[in-house]
Amino acid sequence: ARWDDIDVHYRGTTFTSGGHGFAAMSRKRLLNILQQRCLDLGVTIHFRTEAPDLQGYDLVVAADGANSTIRRRYADAFQPTVETRHSKYIWLGTDLVFDSFKFHILDTPAGVMQIHGYPYSRDRSTFILEMHDDVWERAGFTAPEGLRPGESDDVSIARIRELCADILGDHEVFANNSKWTNFPTVRCGSWRHDNVILLGDACHTAHFSIGSGTKLAMEDALALAACLHEQSTVDAALTAYETERRPVVLSTQRAAQASLEWFENIGQYADQDPHQFAFNIVTRSRRVTYDNLRLRDPKFVADMDRWFARDHADVR
Repeated sequence: ARWDDIDVHYRGTTFTSGGHGFAAMSRKRLLNILQQRCLDLGVTIHFRTEAPDLQGYDLVVAADGANSTIRRRYADAFQPTVETRHSKYIWLGTDLVFDSFKFHILDTPAGVMQIHGYPYSRDRSTFILEMHDDVWERAGFTAPEGLRPGESDDVSIARIRELCADILGDHEVFANNSKWTNFPTVRCGSWRHDNVILLGDACHTAHFSIGSGTKLAMEDALALAACLHEQSTVDAALTAYETERRPVVLSTQRAAQASLEWFENIGQYADQDPHQFAFNIVTRSRRVTYDNLRLRDPKFVADMDRWFARDHADVR
């Protein structure tokens, strides 16, 4: 799925900012492509199998996610920090195919909630509901006891269908091990331990609101492969890989942190004029500036300028 626009639905208004150039795909489809590539190259793939002991290999790539077992096992070497943030979110899907990136801001009696929605195929979209921990508690959402691995929080999902009925209409909501969780910001002082190298979320996470998690992991893999071809030894390749990737990852994490914190504090902006709110949400990561936005969508910025001139006409 490809699209250019961001739609901000806020207090009965809709503002559209274009020129952003997004793309997404089904995670299942991506995994199928990667698995087929492995098979084409003669790689043996194991599923639902615990990783073997790490000794005796030239190189071990640890790409075991934000809750990485290997990162924890060698914590003294990797020096990880995991910062659990202050908003709850639940990751769902829907057969409502969005034509743009959608931010729906819900002003509820419990507080402000937000929907992050975007298409990832011809017939499916991602649908994430996020809110501050305090709002989550006041809204009466609770994590069910006894939820087994792989089970979704069906009670919450039923409530979300009702809460978002005006947005979803008759469309379905799909779960896939969907439960409330808090985003963990993962950082590591070192990305390697001997012949073990971390990759993707095992090493670094970036909040989903900037959509860079999978992209970072794929770019990690590309960079690691290139360094292994370019360097004469594995040791030199791993050093080059971390040297090359760390500044890029840190820059992305700074933008993600700014976006994450903006959404954590969204209640502070709930009384803003819709124009100001729309401009702020589009520029929240600080990567998209006024000047950059004017290049992407001059009509959107011109509308903001006219609103600002009117709103401040009597200011001396």
